[in-house]
Amino acid sequence: MSLKSPKNPKILDSLNNALTILLKYGIAPLASGKAFDRILKGRAGKLGFEVDTTLNIWQRVRLATQELGPTAVNFAKFLCSRPDILPQELISEFYNLEFKSEPFLKSTAVEIFEKSTNFSVEKTFSYFDNYSFIQDGYSRTFRAKLLTGEDVAIKILLPKAYDNAVSDIKLLKRLAFLFSGYLKNKGIDNPLEIINAFEKLLMKKFDLTREAEMIKRFAKAYKQISDFVVPEVFSRYSTQSILVTTYYNSVSITDANEFLSWGLDHRKVSDTFLKSYISGMLNTGLFVGQLSDGAVRIMPDGRVLFWDFGSTRLLTTVQRNLICDIVAALTTQNSKVLANSLRKISYDSEIYDYRAFKDDVQYLVDNLYFMESSEHYMREFSFGIMRIAYKHKIAVPGVVFTAFTALSNAEDIALSITPTCLISEFFKPYGKKLQLERMSPERFKNHLTQNLSQAGDFLENSPLELSIILKKIRRGELSGNLNITDFRHFIRRIDVVANKLIYTLFIVVLILSSTVIMVFSGDSYKVFSVPLFSLIGFAAASFLTVLLILYALGTRFRVEEKNDTEQD
Repeated sequence: MSLKSPKNPKILDSLNNALTILLKYGIAPLASGKAFDRILKGRAGKLGFEVDTTLNIWQRVRLATQELGPTAVNFAKFLCSRPDILPQELISEFYNLEFKSEPFLKSTAVEIFEKSTNFSVEKTFSYFDNYSFIQDGYSRTFRAKLLTGEDVAIKILLPKAYDNAVSDIKLLKRLAFLFSGYLKNKGIDNPLEIINAFEKLLMKKFDLTREAEMIKRFAKAYKQISDFVVPEVFSRYSTQSILVTTYYNSVSITDANEFLSWGLDHRKVSDTFLKSYISGMLNTGLFVGQLSDGAVRIMPDGRVLFWDFGSTRLLTTVQRNLICDIVAALTTQNSKVLANSLRKISYDSEIYDYRAFKDDVQYLVDNLYFMESSEHYMREFSFGIMRIAYKHKIAVPGVVFTAFTALSNAEDIALSITPTCLISEFFKPYGKKLQLERMSPERFKNHLTQNLSQAGDFLENSPLELSIILKKIRRGELSGNLNITDFRHFIRRIDVVANKLIYTLFIVVLILSSTVIMVFSGDSYKVFSVPLFSLIGFAAASFLTVLLILYALGTRFRVEEKNDTEQD
């Protein structure tokens, strides 16, 4: 049964291919819906696929996703940060996704290079390798040597890679629309928003000039990290579809036989990789969001090298500091710091049940503390944070989730080399740093300066804001609706607030007058180098402050007791 139509043949061809692959792996029920029931049954009978029953459903989904192409693989990896959408068994399978290896001739690479750069290969390179040494879904990377003597790596975007990706995105949006009812029943209310977010990230891969700029940023940000190497960009030969960088002799981080022959051991390689990646992310905020075995390389001297910077993300200074606090809190089992950091990092969200939120955070911290080194510590942590975020409706920024997922991917790579490594060991320096910073005078000074600055801004802007409100009231543009159910209780609350304000104003007047007397007192009688009247004023202000605090606490307890009585 053909699905082709002259109206939009590309999308329908892609849909036809997708349905065939789903049937091949026996996962048609996952794509079931009224619009396609008849088509699926008809094609299944005609094609006569035999499903491999030795594989479970999640393994078959992974294999089908790989066969669907690079866009499907990237989308699956993107969804790994959404445990509210995918079951954990499927996420674990998606971590093992790989791009299909397809042939790409040197002649095609030469043709694309010459057409894109207007440079002749013969007049530019003394050597150009016949085969690519790195492959991903949308590009191939070849080794070459410039006539000037530099060894270079040439990354080339595949022909029609952009067009195919756009077609795949359109197909995803069409499927999201057709299966919107099915997805809503599964708790996914905004599939188009998810696809749009994925599209925004994916489209960045098709502009290699952006990747070149990211490499330059890495070179500047990571220059203090001795175990990490950033290749140099040859801007003269780089375009939107061509990226030429320095080539370094290296192997994939998972190629143990090769780096063992260089005299390196598993522990050193995994430790160097984790240390450089974590310190780079937490100290600079710049990190590669999607790690793969082929893109992470090890040099003969043990240094780490990345070949792919297309998924580079940047944390703001505030986000980076809060993530540092989060990983530090894990090592010290400080659930309070972790809870506060999560609340601050999602500043637009309101936590309605803060006690339950803190309990969930405490359970996560305690659970991680007892994990063994062979377990996926960071994966459990990132999943735990995501579950807490979705349960309490916390809008954590996407780049923060990406950072947690990237750390989890880094842990997976390290565990594939050294099963006994523990990523939490590399967080301990940040735990010690956090404890020292919380006791440092500089921290108190910064907090005091920040609070005084905020208070100054408030005093400066309040008259203007009040003036705007008064003008709106005079023009009749401001209205309100006040519904008082207990008028006597309302009056009592106003009386309490008024008393507190009078106390506060009296205390402020005492402090200000005592300060003025101390400044302009001259040779008046002093006690402990402080004028007597100033000392009396400060003492009275202190006494009234204590009374005000006790009064406020007593009022609060009485209100809570009244509310509890009313609820009972």
